[in-house]
Amino acid sequence: MKNSEFLAAIYGPLGDNYGWTTSFSVDPNFSKSGMWAGSPWLGTPNENIFIDKRQEDNNFFCVSVMEVPDTRRRRTKDSFQRMAVLLADDADIHRLDGPASYVLETSKNNYQIGILLDPTDPDTKNGLLLDAVLQAMIAKSYIKADSSGNSLVRYGRCPVGCNTKKRDTGIWEQRLLYCDLKEPYSLADAVATFNLDLEQIRNYTYKDNPAKSVAMSNATGTATDYIKSLMHPDPEERDYHEPLLKLSAGMVAAGMRPGAVVNFLRSLMLTIKPEVGPELDRWEARFGPELPRMVASAEAKYTENRPAIEAEGLIMTPEQVIERTQSQRWLVRNLVASNSVGMVFGASGTFKSFIALDMALHVAGGMPFAKQDVVQGPVIYVAAEGGAGIGRRIQAWQKEHCAYPLTDVGIVIQPLLLSLKEEIDLLKKAIQMQPKPPVLVVVDTLAQTYSGDENSSSDVSAYLRALGDIRAQFGCTVLVIHHTGHAAAERPRGSSALTANTDFMLGVHRPDPEKFTAKLSTSKQKDGEKMSDLYFDMERVELADDDQGYAVSSLVSKFHDAVSAVLQDADSRHKKYQTIIYRMLQHGEPISVEEMRIACMSISDNNRDNATRGVNRALKHFGKEKMARQVSPGLWILSK
Repeated sequence: MKNSEFLAAIYGPLGDNYGWTTSFSVDPNFSKSGMWAGSPWLGTPNENIFIDKRQEDNNFFCVSVMEVPDTRRRRTKDSFQRMAVLLADDADIHRLDGPASYVLETSKNNYQIGILLDPTDPDTKNGLLLDAVLQAMIAKSYIKADSSGNSLVRYGRCPVGCNTKKRDTGIWEQRLLYCDLKEPYSLADAVATFNLDLEQIRNYTYKDNPAKSVAMSNATGTATDYIKSLMHPDPEERDYHEPLLKLSAGMVAAGMRPGAVVNFLRSLMLTIKPEVGPELDRWEARFGPELPRMVASAEAKYTENRPAIEAEGLIMTPEQVIERTQSQRWLVRNLVASNSVGMVFGASGTFKSFIALDMALHVAGGMPFAKQDVVQGPVIYVAAEGGAGIGRRIQAWQKEHCAYPLTDVGIVIQPLLLSLKEEIDLLKKAIQMQPKPPVLVVVDTLAQTYSGDENSSSDVSAYLRALGDIRAQFGCTVLVIHHTGHAAAERPRGSSALTANTDFMLGVHRPDPEKFTAKLSTSKQKDGEKMSDLYFDMERVELADDDQGYAVSSLVSKFHDAVSAVLQDADSRHKKYQTIIYRMLQHGEPISVEEMRIACMSISDNNRDNATRGVNRALKHFGKEKMARQVSPGLWILSK
């Protein structure tokens, strides 16, 4: 039986739902977390070909069918729809008390036993009941506890493949000893095969222990849900394990130090410490040895790609620290650091992609960007969002800026999900095939190259670590383009891990929605001073007509300096004040507010109060834009 045939029988007609698979060749005990991430299974022809070809790899499938809970597919308890197979792993086939659908020898004398479940049985969709069934199977050693808390959507092995765990006898080629997937079973019959009584489990779950029912049903969700479950005022209704597991993983993934995570979670637990009884024992087990183990597991999972630290050179002298901090290298002077991961973000329609492309092409051509020197080198531009128009944009840019071919620019128009290991590896392999390594890789946009939850710190951190692998392998800068949220235009949409795990962040805004002008602001610069705001005009460039005779054009981003930003629209009264004052400050000497007021009397109808208000507004604008600064009360000078 082929893996594709097996999955078709296991999952049945999926409709709008989906299964899940993952495949990799390395030892599962030493595989990176990204290898276990996997991808949705819809049973497409390409998916069938892919998994049938990987006969020498570890091939896994999710035992449950899932549904889309919001707008994306994922393998979590939140997306569980029904269980397709009740699975025992490394089980003793002689302990069975009924029929099995298939038996797979996954290593010598170790068997995976699966029972195909009837999709019409409502019990197969009852997550709470199934959680209790799995706990009972764990207690009888039919399965191992899932450390992630996602037992409902755990993995099993596909029948064709190899177990690449290291052993003296070498890689084990799996053997399907028995398989009959024609007859599905009810959950009650399947449970009975493993010497368990479903009705007893049901009665315990819902009747003898209703508090446990509430805790289990509330054990999934956001950090707020986990904290509520952990801090429940009734000790019998508290759930310790999964909230502590998920909270610790999220904080470690977001960059919080493991010791600080332990201390923070213990401080929460101290506020709800039971006084006596079994609940105190349960609390002490989590507070004592279990919590540090959870944090250590999260640290191993989310810091596995961290480079080894050598003892030599670990401790530096003050002179060495000063030398290192002064040796900041720039790809674009004062704006984009070399060998870093950063982000350009902005709302839709703010021209952020045009500005990022403009920067990338200036770097490739070795031309100063916004009057800032660049380090010339090859550029890779992943045009996941603008694949259709990227050619016109580049053609228009060349027509406006240079006539010679751009030989050091590589464009990716194939959609890639860079949150998947296979596709990030594919991109790295393609980059390796280029004549020279890039100095800049642009990803346009995060939303089009990311399959995780933007609000999940662990998902976002894993995505940025994958991009960091590109940075580390090629010694280049990786620039990601992202959107802002609906309510907050001053920061990127999603988890705060985006800000915590990037070296620089550049925000793009449109000062006037009616004009084709954008402002680029530095919201974060990890190892340097924030640069003053930069302004860009979007100019339309006419191109050759298309093959049907229709006119073709594209916008091109063109920088203009702060003086131009101040002097534009000089007919505005506010701009007139700014123009006069800016010209006074351009001489380089400190100028007093009184001198400015006198100079502006002519445009204030010789009204001192009007002149004072106009000067104050202009100086407030200059201070906000970091164009000028106050050196002492009432005395201003132009910023450098």
